[in-house]
Amino acid sequence: MSFILRAAFWLTVLAFLLPAAGDPAAGDETASVGGYTAASFGAPSDPAAAEMGAGEALTMAARSAQDVMGFCGRNPDICARSHEIVGHVIRQTTHYGGMALVWLTDKAREQQQDSAPSPVAPVSRQALVPPHLAGA
Repeated sequence: MSFILRAAFWLTVLAFLLPAAGDPAAGDETASVGGYTAASFGAPSDPAAAEMGAGEALTMAARSAQDVMGFCGRNPDICARSHEIVGHVIRQTTHYGGMALVWLTDKAREQQQDSAPSPVAPVSRQALVPPHLAGA
C-alpha cells in the first residue's frame, strides 16, 4: 500500500513539473499522446481559464485543508477505527523498537568487551629498571 502511495505522490510531482501540454488547435504535435489530447482529460480549452494565480491556488489549498480537517466530523466511526489502528502501530513500534534497541546495546557491549585488551598483571618496580642500571 505504501508503494502505491509513494508512486502516486511522485507521479503527481512529475506531472506538476513537466511542461504544459501544447494546444492541438495551434498545430502542436506533442499535445496528442496515444490519440488523447489534454482537452479529452478535462483540461479547459480556453487558455485564459487554464491560468491560475498563486492567490487562487492558496485559496483552493486552504479550502481543501478545511475539508480534510472536517473528515472526522462527517465520519466519526472511520476516524475512531483509524485512531485505534494508529495507536496499535505506535504500541507495536515502541515495543519492538525497544527490544531492538536493547538487543543492539547488548551486542555493542559484548563486542566492546571482546575487543578490550586483557587486564595487565601488576608490574614490579624491579621490572621497570633497565637491566644495565640494576646493579648501579
